[in-house]
Amino acid sequence: MKERMKRLIKANIWVLACVILFIIITGILTHLNMGQCTTVKYFGLYCPGCGGTRALRSLLRLDFVSMLRYNPILPISIILYAYYNIRAFVEIKRNNEEYFKKEKYSLIIVVAIIALIYFIIRNVLLLNGIDLIGDIIK
Repeated sequence: MKERMKRLIKANIWVLACVILFIIITGILTHLNMGQCTTVKYFGLYCPGCGGTRALRSLLRLDFVSMLRYNPILPISIILYAYYNIRAFVEIKRNNEEYFKKEKYSLIIVVAIIALIYFIIRNVLLLNGIDLIGDIIK
């Protein structure tokens, strides 16, 4: 079980490093005015990830209302990620190997379904003149 704990810690360090790298790269692209979403550019619709960078920046400023407005997938993902980590830690302490055999993709599937539903709702609203982010309808 010590090996499993080490892997959990390494995975969390990698996730943190990727988030930091993402913030740096998107900051550079935004500064160079290259950060426009391809879906918005060519189809005039929002992709499920549109507003994610602004949601992350809002989270870092502790502006939770703006974070939810830009993209609610971020807080949902953070909550599910925290749940998985807490649950994994508890199961490691319980020495429960069965948990790790069956808990592979369920949280990813949940986030993907929420992203699809949000994609549909946001674009239906957009087609009816309601632009939650304000990038397409000025």
